[in-house]
Amino acid sequence: IHAIFALGLLLAAPMWAQGAGSASPCQRTPGFELLDFWLGDWEVQVMGGKQGTNRIEKILAGCAVMEYWTDVLGNEGKSLFYYNRVAATWKQVWITEDATRPGGLKEKTLTKTFEDGGVRFQGTILLEDGQAYLDRTTLTPLDDGTVRQLIEVSSDEGQTWQPTFDAISHLALCLTPTPGCAP
Repeated sequence: IHAIFALGLLLAAPMWAQGAGSASPCQRTPGFELLDFWLGDWEVQVMGGKQGTNRIEKILAGCAVMEYWTDVLGNEGKSLFYYNRVAATWKQVWITEDATRPGGLKEKTLTKTFEDGGVRFQGTILLEDGQAYLDRTTLTPLDDGTVRQLIEVSSDEGQTWQPTFDAISHLALCLTPTPGCAP
């Protein structure tokens, strides 16, 4: 018992040694900054019409990213994005107020990064009848400071994709310093 307690103290010691003014381990570790281009409060539009608002913020000392979506009717959805440093990959868990319907609950993995800073997450949506379809989201930072969010589905194992949501997010308030934006 004493050895287990001592091991616990030893493992926790680096947290105690971290000063109040120093950056957290996640803030100092490469990989956790991948979604920084998307941080802020956004007005989301499809073909110029407002579809909702989206707040994207780092939480837990920079170790995760939280998305707070509200559509124009007041329906909500939330995502938790997190980076697994050992596996060197990002994951997303999305859930809405109706997690019982297809797409109301999603789990996706980062499948691609693009030279322009964009990212793609992809997962599988399971249906009650045993069928499934692929679901992917591509986030692309655009030169004018907006972000394009394209959600697509495929029922033929990724041979063809159909867009289900193609929106442009306009920054209403930035939360962290990024190119073209200072809080």
